[in-house]
Amino acid sequence: MKRSKLEGVGNILAKMKATTELGKHLEHAEIWEHWPDIVGEAVAKHARPKSIKDLQLRIEVDSAVWMHKINYRKWQILKRINKLARKELVSDIYIVLLADGESLGDE
Repeated sequence: MKRSKLEGVGNILAKMKATTELGKHLEHAEIWEHWPDIVGEAVAKHARPKSIKDLQLRIEVDSAVWMHKINYRKWQILKRINKLARKELVSDIYIVLLADGESLGDE
């Protein structure tokens, strides 16, 4: 009987991260986890990542002023996210203004 080569859990998880949908979601979760570091504490109070689809990060903001500020810093934010991921995780940002009455407060 031939024995199979044992593989460490870390190697298995690294392969899953690189090849599965779960791995993509784990990489995306890094953006949420490090959001204040990526954009700064002041911006993080007024803007939050909402979703990622087709390399496009959707960000919600609480005012037109912050929408403009995020748009102005868009390429800097993209660069920081991709540097954190060590690859192109996001190639564009789409900014959404929350409707009146909606808040970025803790949910």
